[in-house]
Amino acid sequence: MADDKPRPPIDIHALNRFLEHVRSYREDLIFYNKNVTAIHHYTDLAGLQGIVEKHDLWLTHSQYSNDEAELKHGQEVVEKILGKELAKPNKPPREAYLKHLSRLFKKPSSEGVYICCFCAEGNLLSQWRGYGANGTGVSISLNPKEFSYITGPDSPHSGLVRLWKVFYEENEQNNIVKKAIDFVYSDSKLRAKSVEERAQRAADAIEFFIPTFKNKDFSEEKEIRLIFTPFPNAVSRPEHHRPKFRVARGFLAPYYSLRDLSMRSEGEKPHPLPITGVCVGPSANKELNVDSARMLLAQAGYTNAEVTWASIPYRG
Repeated sequence: MADDKPRPPIDIHALNRFLEHVRSYREDLIFYNKNVTAIHHYTDLAGLQGIVEKHDLWLTHSQYSNDEAELKHGQEVVEKILGKELAKPNKPPREAYLKHLSRLFKKPSSEGVYICCFCAEGNLLSQWRGYGANGTGVSISLNPKEFSYITGPDSPHSGLVRLWKVFYEENEQNNIVKKAIDFVYSDSKLRAKSVEERAQRAADAIEFFIPTFKNKDFSEEKEIRLIFTPFPNAVSRPEHHRPKFRVARGFLAPYYSLRDLSMRSEGEKPHPLPITGVCVGPSANKELNVDSARMLLAQAGYTNAEVTWASIPYRG
């Protein structure tokens, strides 16, 4: 496979075999702590209104994330391990495999990765400060299991959607990358493939996890991410979804609408989000915001969503 050729779509069957190997959720492409019954998305009041009224979440290109350093972390983990593997004595086929895999990571996909971030805690001071409009916003609670409508076999034809927990420990990150390298190279179902094709499958497996690798200094967040990876050249095909754009923090940021990705035909009724509740931030207007949030949710059909306010003593 020449370097100038576009990368083929992800081989879902090969990826699923690897996920099964590392004992991760496979069928629904969802992985989170089974004891976590709710995940939480912090946003401002305008964000709450848009999410509830439009039944939508935005997945923003990872390069336009709030923290530039975290974008490089996963790539650095992989490059460090590949460097160590290449420094070992290897037989010619494995050395060729590792060199091709290394070249793939030096030429990142032009499609990028799009993420929407959640937290395992719904009333966390750092999140109110960073994402909840300095305490004047809300945290929206959602049932993680019910994202299977978009992450499972019906995942959009233009890419792969999954809900995955973030890994903070360096040893855990290293083990996942090493397992991907070794598993794909020795997979009996891929032995008939060329070295280049096996390297591509390993790249798919590793790139699946890169958005879930984060520096351990952020471990308090216990973050979970909804991740969308467009298939190569998907944006150039009329039947596939294309990114939209919004202005944020001085950037013209590309993003995908989860509502658009989940709809199968034009004019289809949007799938409701798995919203289970809303916690209003600890602002001076929290009691009024609780009342209006209840009205908003009921009007949009989320009649069973509980609305509370944050008990944390914070005033910005």
